[in-house]
Amino acid sequence: MQAAFSILLTLMLVPTLAQSRTIGDVELQEEVQVGSNGPVLSLNGASLRRTYMIVKTYVGGLYLEHPTHNEEQIITSDEYKRMMFHVLLNRVTARKVARALKEALVVNLSRDQHTTLEPDIDKFLDMFDGKLHRSDEVNIDYIPGTGTQVTIAGEVKGVIPGKAFSDALLSVWVGREPVSDSFKSDILGIN
Repeated sequence: MQAAFSILLTLMLVPTLAQSRTIGDVELQEEVQVGSNGPVLSLNGASLRRTYMIVKTYVGGLYLEHPTHNEEQIITSDEYKRMMFHVLLNRVTARKVARALKEALVVNLSRDQHTTLEPDIDKFLDMFDGKLHRSDEVNIDYIPGTGTQVTIAGEVKGVIPGKAFSDALLSVWVGREPVSDSFKSDILGIN
């Protein structure tokens, strides 16, 4: 009896390592590791993205080395970060997703920024080919000293060198004109 009590007490006191959060029936890990040698990132916040206020499009999660509610710090920090989105639509062309991302990106850029980043934007759009299906995940990782690595459904599609594109792309979700104010608040960890 004493041994069983001791084991139960020990199990209660040991923290659970594989914690997760559920948003819109999608389970997001509280921590992820970037690559095999990269740091462990913590889930800063997550949200369900709806289009036309009713269509569940994706669940997005923002992972950071040092979680914060400060959008400027998120964008400007030169640390590993990941924006992940989990597709909820049964099937959608990857090009349609890419076009929507481009539209959301461009409204957050000045004309000069858009001109400067246009080759990177085109390269990013070219990474989205074929179809995305329900449960596919897209990971957009900023890797300091390297750039923005895009992984779609487990396949690394490429890297866009430098930090400027990553900063601009993060503005889609935490910039001055985010995809939605509630989505921004959720991934900033405010809600």
